[in-house]
Amino acid sequence: MTTLPLFHGTFSIKRQWAATPERIFSAWSDPAVKAQWFRGPPEQWTEVRRSMDIRVGGLEVAEGRFDNGLTTLFEARYHVVEPNSRLVYVYDLFLAGALHSVTLSSLDLQPDGDRTRVSYTEQIVFMDGKDGVEMRRGGTEWHFETIERLIQ
Repeated sequence: MTTLPLFHGTFSIKRQWAATPERIFSAWSDPAVKAQWFRGPPEQWTEVRRSMDIRVGGLEVAEGRFDNGLTTLFEARYHVVEPNSRLVYVYDLFLAGALHSVTLSSLDLQPDGDRTRVSYTEQIVFMDGKDGVEMRRGGTEWHFETIERLIQ
């Protein structure tokens, strides 16, 4: 068996949204709202399973299948849950049943007048030795665009 090298990567996304920290936090913590943005492309991906327990030690699962048969599985454990302020969680991403990456994620919300400063960072270990940071950043940017439409 050949062991693939690990690749480590990090990215951050910063935004300022015209919404309260409460509204933005609900996009991450309300299962019905999160299901509207945390998914694959609707014309290509079908949800198979979803659950969310957003508390320290709580688990979140989102599983789906692309039209080409590729399965995705997101499994997260929450470490910091400060309502309307911060989230810190670790998630494993599986593609076709194999561990693809392990990620430490943090979300920080800071009120700024009638807006909120949003700071999101991922520190990722890719198991296949390939640099997948830009692809992950692109997918996360796509999610952020959807969140912005939902909260305004």
